[in-house]
Amino acid sequence: MEPPPDLADPEAWSGLVCAANPAALLVSISIRMGLELRHRITAEDILQETLLKAWAARATFAWEDTPSFRRWLLRIADNCIADHRDRERADKRDHRRVAALRIGVKDASSEDGGSGAFEPWGSTTPSRLASEQERAQRMRAALESLPDDVREVVRLRLFDERTLEEIAEDLGLGTSAVRHRLRKGAELYSRLIGMDSMRAPSPPPRSSP
Repeated sequence: MEPPPDLADPEAWSGLVCAANPAALLVSISIRMGLELRHRITAEDILQETLLKAWAARATFAWEDTPSFRRWLLRIADNCIADHRDRERADKRDHRRVAALRIGVKDASSEDGGSGAFEPWGSTTPSRLASEQERAQRMRAALESLPDDVREVVRLRLFDERTLEEIAEDLGLGTSAVRHRLRKGAELYSRLIGMDSMRAPSPPPRSSP
């Protein structure tokens, strides 16, 4: 087991966020958001909101290892995405109600603005954020280039930190089939992004003897 970091130390926290692979988190968050929500807010905004909430709730996190930290962040991101969807539905209901009363008001879709509402995480600078966005784009492109039969397995394992057993249950496959598809897909994914310049979010599991 990895030694637990001092989550109260901003420097240690920043290092842990880097170890969690922000670019891979951006890919997962973008996929979770869907096209409609991405028209209103960016994956970068959701990630920054997620990390601010995680920092505020750090005392509640039971440390196991870096993958468990990533899974925790993704659960928080799911809650942030759900909150924005609920807010969007409420805005639409309010807009229709006001329109029915023929009261001239500002369109609710202009509220929140999308970007600029959240502070960057850790010691992120504009150049570092741009670098993470570029890495996320390359990861997303590589993932979408994978054959259909392996893409979802790779996404669930490498980006969402799901176990082989969980993936098998979700996809209705045997564990051995998931392991085979993961090995095939992870190898192709690594070739697509380039092993020297891009590392997968987490290595594929070793095959059983």
